[in-house]
Amino acid sequence: MKVFDSGMPEEAYWNSLFDVPLIVDWLNLKNVSAPIVEVGCGYGTFTIPVAKETDVEVDAFDIESSMIDTVRRNVRQAGISNVRFFVRDVVEEGTGLESGSVGMVLLFNILHFDERRILLEEACRILRPNGAAAIIHWRKDIATPRGPSVHTRPDQQLILDSVSGLDLHFSGNSRILEPYHWGIQLIKSNKQP
Repeated sequence: MKVFDSGMPEEAYWNSLFDVPLIVDWLNLKNVSAPIVEVGCGYGTFTIPVAKETDVEVDAFDIESSMIDTVRRNVRQAGISNVRFFVRDVVEEGTGLESGSVGMVLLFNILHFDERRILLEEACRILRPNGAAAIIHWRKDIATPRGPSVHTRPDQQLILDSVSGLDLHFSGNSRILEPYHWGIQLIKSNKQP
């Protein structure tokens, strides 16, 4: 299922809309010891810097084969070898990954649709105990040069409401990620089955 308002502008312009080093630093990747999953990898704006910062495998998912072709090319040009690529509709099919197998799930600019809980449930399912679902989205309190319509953009409370009943809990790690985004990290509890 393609999320509405999800068209991508030209690559260099898109990449200019983020403070990538700030966001990668916020992820705190040194504490991630299992694979990282990125749902909706686009051009690889975060795939590449995340893969450079870790030795764990990074699984890049996108519904568009053209986006996977682009990120594959960008990863190859960067000389990175710890990225796997998946053309997959994660909303309709899930990731296909084993339950409890990943250390972090990146959900960046993708939760601006009514069925966001489907992605959050899949993130919870595949995360290991103490794994993190890292979410960023366009701010709705300022004008932004891109992004979906303001009324569809989630805020922190909507995300927290959307994970009600899931084993994902706010870690206290939420912040503005200048210039145009905000982020929140949700941690899967360490309960034993």
